[in-house]
Amino acid sequence: MLANAQEYLNESSIFAHMEKAKMLDGSVKLLIVDGDVSIRKYFALLFSELGYCVRSVKDGISALSEIRHDFPDILLSELNMAGMSGVEFLVAIRHLFPSIRVVAMSGTSSGNCMSHRFAADAFFEKGADAADMIKFVDDMTQLERTLSRRRNMEFPMGFPVARAVSMSSIATVPLSAG
Repeated sequence: MLANAQEYLNESSIFAHMEKAKMLDGSVKLLIVDGDVSIRKYFALLFSELGYCVRSVKDGISALSEIRHDFPDILLSELNMAGMSGVEFLVAIRHLFPSIRVVAMSGTSSGNCMSHRFAADAFFEKGADAADMIKFVDDMTQLERTLSRRRNMEFPMGFPVARAVSMSSIATVPLSAG
C-alpha cells in the first residue's frame, strides 16, 4: 500500500492537488486515526508529500490526548476501532471540538449518507481511489484558507482594531443651559 502512495503522487490527476497544497507550507494540521498501521503510514506519506503537517494515532483515546497537545484542522478517522468505537469518537469530537473538519473512513461501510450518520463532513470508503480522499481534504483546506483570509481581512493585526471616527461624522447636540 505504501508503494501506491508514491504512484499516486506521480499520476497527473494528483498534480492539481499538489499545486494547491504547495500554498499550505505545512500550516494545515491533519490527524489520522486508524488502528491499521499501514493505513496510517500510507495517508501520512501521501499528505506529507502534499504539504500537510501530519500526525497519526491508533485509536480514539490516543487521538483525544493528541488533540489536547496540538489541535488539528482536519481529522481522518476510521469508524471500526478498538476501545472507543469510531462512532463514539466522532460524536465526542463533534461535541467537544465542532470546528475540526472530519472525514470518516471504513472498509466495511458504504458511503451512502454515512457521513451524516457519523457526524462527519465526508466519508471515504477504504479501497477507493486516494484521489477522492485528497479531494475531500483539499476542499476542506480550501474552506479553511477562505475563512482564514476573511479573518485576516477583518482583523489584519490578528485581533479587532478600533477605528477612528472623524469628528465631522458625529452629530453635535447643543448643551442646554440649565
